[in-house]
Order: sequence, then C-alpha cells, then structure tokens
Amino acid sequence: MLNATLLSIGDELLIGQTINTNVSWMAEKLNDIGVNVLHMITLADVENDILKQLDIALSESDIVLITGGLGPTSDDITLATLCKYFQSELVWNQQVMDNIDQIFALRKRMITEETRNLAFVPNDAIPIYNSQGTAPGTIFYKNGKMTASMPGVPYEMKAMMTETVLPFIQENFQLPFIVHSHILTAGVGETQIAGHLVDFEKALPEHLKLAYLPSLGKVRLRLTGKGDDYPTLQKLVEEKTEELATLIEPYIYGFNQDTLEGNIGKILLEKKLQLGLAESCTGGFISHAITAIPGASNYFKGGIIAYSNEIKRKVLGVNEETLSQKGAVSEACVEEMLEGALQVLEVDVAVAISGIAGPGGGTKEKPVGTVVIGVGNKDKKHIKTLTFTSDRTKNIQISGTVALVMLRKFLLTIL
Repeated sequence: MLNATLLSIGDELLIGQTINTNVSWMAEKLNDIGVNVLHMITLADVENDILKQLDIALSESDIVLITGGLGPTSDDITLATLCKYFQSELVWNQQVMDNIDQIFALRKRMITEETRNLAFVPNDAIPIYNSQGTAPGTIFYKNGKMTASMPGVPYEMKAMMTETVLPFIQENFQLPFIVHSHILTAGVGETQIAGHLVDFEKALPEHLKLAYLPSLGKVRLRLTGKGDDYPTLQKLVEEKTEELATLIEPYIYGFNQDTLEGNIGKILLEKKLQLGLAESCTGGFISHAITAIPGASNYFKGGIIAYSNEIKRKVLGVNEETLSQKGAVSEACVEEMLEGALQVLEVDVAVAISGIAGPGGGTKEKPVGTVVIGVGNKDKKHIKTLTFTSDRTKNIQISGTVALVMLRKFLLTIL
C-alpha cells in the first residue's frame, strides 16, 4: 500500500480566513488510483515548521503533496524551504518564463520583477508547468519517494494534479487496481440504511470495503475493491453492488454519476409529462436543481416563486381565507398552491412548497424548520408536513431534496 501525506501551507488556513477544500479533493483523487492518505497537516508560513513536518512526512509516506506558498510575495517561502531541504539551487527555466509571458500578454499586464523570479526553479527538480496561472510547481523524486509542491489556488492545483502529478505517480509507483461502485439513495438516513446491511457488510471479503457518505437528505454508498486482478475485481464489485441494491431498493435513485434531478428528468421524458413548480421558502432552489440538467426544457415548463402571500393569492389563486385562518405554512395553503401551479403553468405534474426557513418567523405550533411539501396532478395529490433544523441554509437544501424525493416517488406511481 502506497501512503501519502498532504501538507497545506498558509497562515490564512490556520486563522480560518480560507477554507481548505484542496485536501478533500486531492485525497479523493489519490484514493481513486489506490494511494492511501495517512495525514493531512496544515502549517503556517514558517520555515522550521515546514522542514520538520516534511522530514516526518517523508519518513512515513511514499508521496508528499504540498500546496501553498509558491507565489511571488515575501510570505511565499515554500520553494526556498524545499531548496534548503533538498540542498538544491534555483536556476532559470525559459519554458516557465514563456508561460508567464503568454499569460501576462493575454491579460495585457506588465510583468514585475517579483513575477519574473517565478521562472527560477530548483536545478534537480522536475518543473510542473502551470496551465492556469504563473507559479510553477515542482517534483522532487529521490530514493523512490516523491515530493510535489503546487500552488494553493484550487483551480491551479487541480490542473497540475490532473495533468502532471497523478500521471507521474501512476508511471513511477506500483499501484493496485481499484474499482469503485456508488449506490445513491435519498429520503432516508445512513443509520436506517446501515440497519439493512449488517449481514451484507459482515460477509464482505477483506479487499472490499463499504463506506457511507451522507449529505443533506441523501446518502451515497461507496463500494470499493482493491486487488491485483482487475477483471476478477471488477466482476466481484458488480456482483456485490447488485446484491446490495436488492437490500435497499426502495431508497435508491441511481448509481455512480447519476443525480436525483437527472433521474426525475428521465422519468418525466419517458412518461411524456410536463412539470411545474410553486416555491415559497426554497426561493427557486428546486427550479435551479431541475434546470441544472441539460435538456430540462423538454419536460420543465417553469416555476413560480410565490414568496409573499400577495403572489400566492394573485398568481396561484390561494384563498385569502386560507391564508388568514390556516396560514401560508399549512397543508391547506400548499394544496391550493399546488392546484394553482397545475392550472397557471398548464402542466401535468407540479410541486408546491412553503415553510419557515428561519432564523426568525417560528412559533410554538410552527417552529423554524416547519415545511409543507405537496406533489400531485389533477387526479391525485400528496401533501406532507415536516420539521427540519434551525439553520436557514440547511432547511432550504434539505427541503428541496425531500421535495425531489417525493416527486420521484409520485412519478413512479402514476401511468
């Protein structure tokens, strides 16, 4: 098993000014090719700390990936520190300079002396050319171990990883074959799913692992196999995926790269149905999810953001009596919103939603997080009242997901 350590360098990470999204992305890509991440360590721009952690990392790992501290400013000390550790000297690299010239010409900017200094790279390192920016990265490959440094800017790092670092690892290290299978579920928690899979997990061979990856309203199950015989491994993962799917079939909406919204779109196309939405508390969140799928115009006619009671009345036809006696967050109101969406948008199926996202607006009877969701057509309607969290953003996201889950289930029950 190849091990890796990820070192993230930058004071801005330690004070919480910048969220470190790099390490999660890098770890996922390394795992995909069979590299095990041992440690993720965040460091300040301090030479002694970097030298110390680099020494520890190389004693424990085969691969060390460093991000941050490669820019032209005085606090960018990573390259100089690496030169000190590997006893290297900086030398001029014309290809790096040509890349910088090209980028600055496109941006119509003058190159400063500080930026020009980025063209100096360690004499015994392999340059990683930056297709998305100016600062190059480096690869030191010594004694069978690799140390790569890259900028902390996510899109620059991702380009270097994809174009250079990952291919270098695959060419220079013995890697196991690895096969992933993803089973996508929604509308149920990981604890409930795990309850169905106790015996399945116990019976898994040692080189197959099942991971639960929950998010708001969804749980992704990842079945991973590692081994030296790829065809046998792939067949085994496929067989176990089928076996797992039969155990939790009611909760599954797709596999691997599928999306809940995409799955709904396929069903609508197959049934030749037109969809419309009436959103209040989600403010267009569901519409955005639906229209993120290419070709959504073939089955989605539109949505009405009825955020105020006035729009609920004037556009969707909700009765004033319903609003005054039952309130906007009620099953009676959502039923009328649903009927209004079906008529105004002239669609076959509609979703309506109203709720209290927070942080204010809640009462003892209807606390923050109370959401009413309705799904239906002219013949059949399903309306449900739910209570989620006290966090506004989470309430919007989970409400949208649950609404999509309800829509999918409804579509599967009609002709």
